[in-house]
Amino acid sequence: MNNITDLVKSLKAYLEENEGEFGYWGEAIVSKLQTPKSKIQILQEFHQDNIGDCHRCPLGDTRIKLVFGVGNPEAQVMFIGEGPGYDEDRQGEPFVGKAGQLLDRILAAIGLDRTQVYIANVVKCHPMVDPKKQEQRGNDRPPNAAEIEKCLPFLKEQIRIIAPRIIVTLGSTATQALLQRQEGISKLRGKLIPLIIAQDQAPIDVLPTYHPAALLRDESLKRVVWEDMKLLKRILANAG
Repeated sequence: MNNITDLVKSLKAYLEENEGEFGYWGEAIVSKLQTPKSKIQILQEFHQDNIGDCHRCPLGDTRIKLVFGVGNPEAQVMFIGEGPGYDEDRQGEPFVGKAGQLLDRILAAIGLDRTQVYIANVVKCHPMVDPKKQEQRGNDRPPNAAEIEKCLPFLKEQIRIIAPRIIVTLGSTATQALLQRQEGISKLRGKLIPLIIAQDQAPIDVLPTYHPAALLRDESLKRVVWEDMKLLKRILANAG
């Protein structure tokens, strides 16, 4: 054998040819020698097997589409918002409305786009003020504590699988839910706060900033968000 790869291939072929002799143990060894799954495969299986057509809280009964997440599973940075809105509920993708268009411009300003990051929300279904008025725009609300409690474990598993270098939380709801902190976004933004997702992984820095929707309401916030994005750009440059 020229190298370890040749040895592994030979052992795998031998076990497959003699599967009947080795029974369970042969099958177990062969399975271990299979090509490791990619992160996108792991996320897809997690979505299908663990979330599925989720109705663990009432949001699942009134949504149009579950919004899992979008982007590059190998990304160094994740952006996390609070929940889907009117447009996201119809397209099944996070941040596709006006706030999402602004997020795209913010990403472009620091040399990124959706193919280089991963975007998700704390909850995966559209929280509405009045669920009976599904077709009404402006019917959005932040998710409540019970909804967050049901959905947050799914987000944490996405984070564990992707294992980004840094997470940017967008707005108070996402920041408080993920970090389990009570302070508002004005107190936490621009700071790097370590978050432990899994015991076998290093802590991940969380950088809170304002939600793009807040910038649409108050343009004066653009300056502080730009400061936060410049910090993010420096961190990613140093990590690369």
